[in-house]
Amino acid sequence: MVRTVSIWRWQLVFTGSIVAIVVMITAFKPQTFANPLIVAGVALVIVTTLLTLAVPWHRLPRAAAVAVPLLDALAVGFTTNAPDIRLGFLWVFPVVWLATYFTMPWVLGGIAFISATLVLFAERSGAPADILLRLLTLVITLGFLGVTVRIGAQRSRAARRLLQRRSEQVNRAAERAEANQRRVIQIVDALSVALVVVTAEGRVLQMNDAYRVLYGRDRFGAALPSAAVEYDARRGTALSPSRTSLARAAGGEKLRAERVWLFDGAGQWRALEVSTQSMASAGEGVDITLVVIDDVTALLEVDEERRAFNAVVSHELRNPLTAIVGHVDLLRERDDLPGRVPAQLEIIAHAGERMQDLVASILQQTSRTAQEPFESVDLRELVEAAAASYAPVISGSRQVLRIVGAERLVISGDAFRLRQVLDNLLSNAAKYTPPGGSIDVDLGVAPTGHAQLMIVDDGFGMAPEDLARVFEPYFRTEKAVRAGISGTGLGMGIVRDIVGAHDGSIDVASEVGGGTRVTLRFPQRSSKEPQA
Repeated sequence: MVRTVSIWRWQLVFTGSIVAIVVMITAFKPQTFANPLIVAGVALVIVTTLLTLAVPWHRLPRAAAVAVPLLDALAVGFTTNAPDIRLGFLWVFPVVWLATYFTMPWVLGGIAFISATLVLFAERSGAPADILLRLLTLVITLGFLGVTVRIGAQRSRAARRLLQRRSEQVNRAAERAEANQRRVIQIVDALSVALVVVTAEGRVLQMNDAYRVLYGRDRFGAALPSAAVEYDARRGTALSPSRTSLARAAGGEKLRAERVWLFDGAGQWRALEVSTQSMASAGEGVDITLVVIDDVTALLEVDEERRAFNAVVSHELRNPLTAIVGHVDLLRERDDLPGRVPAQLEIIAHAGERMQDLVASILQQTSRTAQEPFESVDLRELVEAAAASYAPVISGSRQVLRIVGAERLVISGDAFRLRQVLDNLLSNAAKYTPPGGSIDVDLGVAPTGHAQLMIVDDGFGMAPEDLARVFEPYFRTEKAVRAGISGTGLGMGIVRDIVGAHDGSIDVASEVGGGTRVTLRFPQRSSKEPQA
């Protein structure tokens, strides 16, 4: 089809030129058409054009198309019989056509054919030398034109083939690069570590599937309705847009396994470790940074479970060890022990004491999550933050929570662990207080100079036998179990250990139907706080 269109185009251009010339001859010198050869030439052009448009060139051999320029050359030869009109320049069309699409022998053959038509049909007025000169001039001119066009056409075809090969090579290279990029993207998306590339202007260039899932992004990078939010701590304060991980990375901050808390779209807290790595400049000199985000929530949960398990096991070992060592001490005081029994009791006592020291060491390690120095903590702020978290639960039960006493009560401690204490105590007060009840939190300074915090409710209360076991792991009152109140029985044990780690004390007073009062006391300066 392409060859057919090309043949049509060449012939229609030639025919258009002939038509234009015929119109001008008709306007200025109509007597020219009295020459039958001129009429025959014009008619041959018209017939050739009609045949060109009618012939199915795509079904014929390529060489068949050479007949068209030869017929055009013959038509031009007819028109050269006009004595006053020089139309021989129209031979340029068939010569250029032959030189563009056919080999050099065809070009030379076409020039020979044109020379023959010139000899047969051209007007022969003038001296023989003039006629021969015109013939030779025309042949040399057409020959030079044909050779020049042929060489140019060959070079053009060679350049086109070269460009085509290079284009194919570039396409293959692009396909290989695209395939490699797809493989790299698949590998990066398969990683469990979240990766994101950000520019200095904060524009995200690339992210993997782990980041999209973690931060609630679609495959185009747009935030979903349930996008995640970063916090400075678990249940802490949401980070401002200028302090998020990506904003800090874009600003050039070097992060190395920095802890960030994420509240994801599913309502789950996730602990993240964020690191950054500067990369080579991208196109147009844009500085980019790779942000690596590792979800360590599972590791923290395992660590917490390990500490909880150690605490429970150690606690359960401590009671029987105390009984063993105590009874051994009683036996050692007797004077009627026979033979080697005193020495054996001494061995048992020493082993029991070593076991007690080991259990105490485990409890001390599990009660603290970090060995960092304590910081100044305002108990009033912690109470208000915890109360805000439980406000929906308390209001839903039509309970009243009042916070009274000191507007500021500062101690030295671990704010996160102390918040855990308050969360447990407020949760218990809300669970075991009936709808419409009240919970009071009183902050102040005890007569001993300790910071004092009391949580008092008018809930169900506990019997003396239950109160004696309130710190035992997994212990729950029979009334709470029958009422279907949720809980594990570990909260109060955790509270006691955290308070003990702060050199504090806890006192629980309760009576059935009279509510419960929990009193916490902390020194103004903990022994674990570094001295100035």
